[in-house]
Amino acid sequence: MCESCTQLPHSFERNRMSTLEAKPFSAATEYEGMVDYFLNAHDSFLLGMGVSRSLLPTRDNWMRKLLADHRLPDHRKDRLYVGWFYDGKQVGHSSVDKIQIGEQAFFHLHLWRPDLRKSGFGTRFCQQSIKIYFSRLRLKRIWSEPSAENPAPNRALLKLGFEFIKRYRTIPGPIAFEQDVNLYRLCKPENCWCRL
Repeated sequence: MCESCTQLPHSFERNRMSTLEAKPFSAATEYEGMVDYFLNAHDSFLLGMGVSRSLLPTRDNWMRKLLADHRLPDHRKDRLYVGWFYDGKQVGHSSVDKIQIGEQAFFHLHLWRPDLRKSGFGTRFCQQSIKIYFSRLRLKRIWSEPSAENPAPNRALLKLGFEFIKRYRTIPGPIAFEQDVNLYRLCKPENCWCRL
């Protein structure tokens, strides 16, 4: 075998030697990273996600609300957050809201670092997150409704095995403007009988 055939591409080396971990938020700094991801984003990036800067809370108010929600039991939480860690540093998060313990929740995914996008890491982080949500919240179904105009989460959800249900117009969350979204559903394997 020639020398060039034995050399691994840089992206493979990065994937092989990296430590990826998804775990529920446990510290204020994890929430601060999430808040800063939104507050420091360029307007064009926010618009691509369907988020309106004018609807974002101030940092202090947002943090106060998040930390109060963090202290609640799962059945009373507005949202449950899972941090994504690459070699020990937080690089993204997922969350679920509209939580109905034992039934369903709505999934959101955000890989903060542009240099890690299209690396396969987002898919791996989502897989770990989904396992946490199914287990901890005893869910039968996980829904997601990303902006129809944002290709990255739409592609990721299909890769993860989510089923496309329909496209419709709505305001998908408190920081979002009215937009077309794609609705996806993922059933826990033993509950694949579920239908709208």
